[in-house]
Amino acid sequence: MHSQLIEHIFAISERYRLTVRGAINASELGIGAMHVRSLKIIAETPDCTANHIVIKLVRDKAQVARLVKELLNIELIDKNAHPEDKRSQILTLNAQGKKLMKQLQHAQEKIQRQMLQGLSAEQQQQFEDIAQHISLNLMPSKD
Repeated sequence: MHSQLIEHIFAISERYRLTVRGAINASELGIGAMHVRSLKIIAETPDCTANHIVIKLVRDKAQVARLVKELLNIELIDKNAHPEDKRSQILTLNAQGKKLMKQLQHAQEKIQRQMLQGLSAEQQQQFEDIAQHISLNLMPSKD
């Protein structure tokens, strides 16, 4: 029997991405999924630096530097000198970035409710456990 698991994962991911983009008018802002993920990291990480984003997104420094520059250019974040490390900058959401993150959070909560319709609490927990296990299985090995 041929499993459709990969196709289901792609479909969920793509539909989720499109729904979130629509909910926050991402195309009007000129931002993509990596911008949104970067904003979320900045919002959740105290004294966030570009290096935090590199580590969390598993992306190269040049790509993250471009993302940060674009977020600065569209005025969603601010950059200030790090008080303890003069080589790095602390990234923070500005008022516009915070407003966008509130929209994103509201959209994610609504989408999650929609995604889980008709699933029991037990099924929801099973799905979370399985998804986490699959995600861990795909982590790069350290050997």
